[in-house]
Formats: sequence, C-alpha cells, structure tokens
Amino acid sequence: MNVLLIGSGGREHGLAWKLAQSPALTKLYAAPGNPGIAEEAEVVALDVNDHAAVAGFCRSHDIGLVVVGPEAPLVAGIADDLRAAGFAVFGPSKAAAQLEGSKAFTKAVCDRANIPTARYRAVHSFDEARSALDEFGAPVVVKADGLAAGKGVTVATTMAEAEGAIENLFAESGASAVIEEFLTGEEVSLFALTDGTTIVSFGSAQDHKRVGDGDTGPNTGGMGAYSPARVLSPALERHALTEIVAPTVSTLAAEGMPYSGVLYAGLILTADGPKLIEYNARFGDPECQVLMMRLDNDLLPLMLAVSEGKLADAPAPVFRDEVALTVVMAANGYPGTPETGGVIHGTADVAPAKVFQAGTKLAEGQLVASGGRVLAVTATGPTVSAAQAAAYRAVDAIDFPTGFCRRDIGAREIAREKAD
Repeated sequence: MNVLLIGSGGREHGLAWKLAQSPALTKLYAAPGNPGIAEEAEVVALDVNDHAAVAGFCRSHDIGLVVVGPEAPLVAGIADDLRAAGFAVFGPSKAAAQLEGSKAFTKAVCDRANIPTARYRAVHSFDEARSALDEFGAPVVVKADGLAAGKGVTVATTMAEAEGAIENLFAESGASAVIEEFLTGEEVSLFALTDGTTIVSFGSAQDHKRVGDGDTGPNTGGMGAYSPARVLSPALERHALTEIVAPTVSTLAAEGMPYSGVLYAGLILTADGPKLIEYNARFGDPECQVLMMRLDNDLLPLMLAVSEGKLADAPAPVFRDEVALTVVMAANGYPGTPETGGVIHGTADVAPAKVFQAGTKLAEGQLVASGGRVLAVTATGPTVSAAQAAAYRAVDAIDFPTGFCRRDIGAREIAREKAD
C-alpha cells in the first residue's frame, strides 16, 4: 500500500519512522516533510493547503491511506475533502476537529455530555474577559480559543498576570478566549484510537510544557516527554476512558460529527478524579515520538482500520514495557523568536537513541535549525532514570551550539522511582 503522510515536524518524523517499518507498506510519501522524514519517505513538494492538489497527487500515486499529522490541516477540513474524493484518511473531520480548534466548542461538548472539566466562561471581548476574571479570581487559566500550537495558555498566579494575558489576546480584533478555573493536580496525557464507535487506548505520557528546568518560564509546544505515565494507573485510565473519552465520542457521533483518528486527552488528576483540560485532534509532539518508540506492533493496519471504521476487528495496540523518554533541543530564543540557521552535527551518531527532526532543513549540504523546536532526542530504558540517562548521553553527543534543552525531563517520575 502507498501512504501519504502530511506534516513536517517531529511528530511526523516519528510516524514516518514507524510506518516505514510496516510489511504492508509499498511506498511512503511525505509532504512537505523535513530532512529526517526524507530518510524514511519520499518527500514531495505539495501544498497541503491546496486540497484539490493533494487529492490529485493521491490519484496519480495510487495512495491507499492519507495520514494527517498536524492539527491545522484537520481544522481546515482536509480529511473531509480527501474522503469526498474517495481516499481513506487517518484524522478527524473539520467538524470533529473543533475539539482542538475551539476551546469553547470542547467545553460545550463537556457540558452536554456531563464530562468532568474545570468551570469556565467563554468570552468574546476584553470587557467580558475582565468580568470573568473578577468572577474566578487568581490563580486562573486564560486560554486562546483557537489553535495556538500549544502556546496559547496562560496559568496566571496573579490578577495582574491574568489581565496582561487578556490584553494580549484581545489586542487582535475578532479574538475569543476561555477563562477557566485553576485546578490542582498532576497533568497527564491519554491517547485513544477511535473510528467513531470503537475506542482503544493508545498509551499515556507526560510532557513538559514550560521552557525552563523546574517547570519555569512560559509555555511551549513541549520540551520533552516520557511514556508510560505511571501516575495514570490502570484504574484511573479506565475511569478516564469511560467518563471522559467515551462520552465525547458518543456525543459527537450522535450529533452527526463522528470522530475518527487519534484523540489526545489532556487530563488533570484532581482529588475528585481525572478531569479534562483539553483535547487535541492528533498525536502530541513530542508525545508521539515516545509512543512510537514503545509501540510493538504494526502501526499501518491500525490506522487503516480506524479510517475504514473497522477498529473493532483490528489487533489491539501492544506497547513494550520499557520507558521511552525524549528531550527536545530547541533553538535559542524559543518560545519567542528562535535563532535559525544554526548548524547541527552528530545526529546520526547517537544509537541506540533516536533523533527525530522537527525544525530542520538542509542548507549547502548541512543540517541547520529552521524553527523553534529542532530535535527530539529519544531513548528507552527499563526505568525513567535509565531512559533519561540514555537520552541525555545522546543530547550531549550532538553539536548544536545555537540550541538548548531542559536538563530535567522526567524528574518528577524519577523522584517517585527513588521513593519506592
């Protein structure tokens, strides 16, 4: 089978690496790809915003499955247009992708389906937002309503910080936001595959959103992650699947927008049980990389079963017991304006660790940084401590003078390991 993978980040490199291992794969194409993805797939110059052009490519290259990696094309409706053209797609429709595209949409679904989540107000002006801040007080969470690449959230500890966040948000005309109750607890990511009817767990992870060690500084798209997240016990995972994920899937199906693809539930483990923070309509980045390192069976038949509505007949995902941990190497300046163009050496010399490329390109034959998050250096081990040590050995073997990383990925879980 020929497969087209859409995307150019570390998540897509992880998917390409895993899909390329499938005995069912004939040819893997990727658009627009990156130099790392080019090691696993044929990279094609295709404007993924031109859905007719993508459909034309699929026809001329006998594509049996399109895998959509990032959220923006899904929210723009690429899955709908490709399905209408007769192609199997792994990824939700435009209507269902609103779970990620609009925080207010997701909150409204939670209201209708009685899903546990933080108390909130959807606001559409600065004055509405200021009124909501008075209602909630500090600490409070301010979220941009649309896509924000993981950086549209401010956890404000003071009213002054919250007011600054809404001033920034509503400096743009047409902005909207969700003002949300601050919840106390540990955050964890739960992944599920669904074809709109059947739901199958696809593992857990914990990511590190803040840019600095000790969870300091602004939120980013993710500075590292590890899987599995032991804090999400089997009992808590079953509870979250039953009380959060399943009602979401059934509600969307009943309302005529069945969800097909991977559903990423960002959870917070409160004293009252798991509550939903947010949904993503795709694999996380860098969570995807650690999930792919642990997945023991073939990814392609699973994705195809989801796309065809036959997930109930597919083999269940099987994950290795070992821990996978990834450290993101970012360009100096991230999450603000990253310093691009920095030369990178040594990414091929870190085995058995794996380097997934994100913001990279080739310039005069050299690998250089072309974005904020540049590399996801990923390793496995029997414990989080072992996986962390292996990942940082690989990080230290890479020459990237204009980059930086956190040095404490997995620290919270390592502290728990030492306490046991």
